Amino acid sequence: MMLTAGERVLLHLLGFWNVKDPPEAITQQGIAEAARLRRSHVPRTVKALAREGFVEEREGRVRSRGRRVRLYYLTEAGLRRGRELAKALEAQAMVADGAPTTLGDFAKASGHTILNVAFDLDESGRYRGPARELGLPVFLGRREELAALAAWIRGPAAAMVVYGGVGMGKTALARRFLQRSLRPYAWRDLRPGDTAAALLADLSEFLADRERTKVAEALRVGGDPWDALGVDLGDLSVLLVYDGYGSVPDDVVDAFGRLVQAARGAPPAKLLVLAEEATPSYCRFYDRRAVEAGAVEEIHLRGLTLEESKDLLGNPAIAEEALRRIYLLTKGCPLYLELIRTGDGKTLKERSRFTNAEVNLLLFSRDVVS
Repeated sequence: MMLTAGERVLLHLLGFWNVKDPPEAITQQGIAEAARLRRSHVPRTVKALAREGFVEEREGRVRSRGRRVRLYYLTEAGLRRGRELAKALEAQAMVADGAPTTLGDFAKASGHTILNVAFDLDESGRYRGPARELGLPVFLGRREELAALAAWIRGPAAAMVVYGGVGMGKTALARRFLQRSLRPYAWRDLRPGDTAAALLADLSEFLADRERTKVAEALRVGGDPWDALGVDLGDLSVLLVYDGYGSVPDDVVDAFGRLVQAARGAPPAKLLVLAEEATPSYCRFYDRRAVEAGAVEEIHLRGLTLEESKDLLGNPAIAEEALRRIYLLTKGCPLYLELIRTGDGKTLKERSRFTNAEVNLLLFSRDVVS
């Protein structure tokens, strides 16, 4: 797909428009890697964007470097332009695995960014990226959870909260459910530093695209945007999905509480929250009474069974003792099993509490046959 260097940079920086702790991704090197530009071409590209008022340059430190470096942030104009580009890309028709879809739906289902998907489209609109998309294997044994989500979306409960530990497949479960659901949805990944104001701003833009402008008006004139949200949702049959909920600030907790209230007042609207199992009690935006009253439902994801774990490891001849050893250590966590299957010991060490010896044992056990 033909995107100018400037458009690539805007689309990349769109994912970091409100970060508090600067990542490597918004340095010149990070931009070059993500936007697939030569490192030498980045300075003139960002300078051109700055002249147009889309980007501003600041100096700061990132975690991976000791000295100060140049960092690049979207301005309000750049944010608007980036969102326009993203919206246009998301609507573009494409073909993946022989089936028609849109770039936006495929990006959500596969876990790739819209920019990376766009890079991997050929001239005919066919996806030429990795054949095996993220998340598909972890649906082994998730029939009950998918059935629970399907029953919830048809029922009276305003919100569903899916809890699970790291790597248990919360995001993948939601993506598979959305693939099967005909209901329009809006997906938002929660990020460190998110505030209630940021959530409202995104909601306002989403609703304005559907000619629902009460929230935008309330934000502009100083009214109560949360009351306006209930009006905007009205009879809008939409699913609001938030991924990455965990230890969040008080204002975000309150915001989700108000979201539940708004959804309860507008029955077609639904709220799906993917939360860490270890979310502190003081960060939970509802109480037991809300569950007992049927306003909120919960799913708690557990590990796969022994047989499902064997299937995910991809070695039908694995020795029973080796399989049980892996299962006892991983407790059937899909992420860990997937990393063992692919032999990615480095990521397994980074994403778990396994020692080097345990990682080596897990990778060795994968190939032991009876």
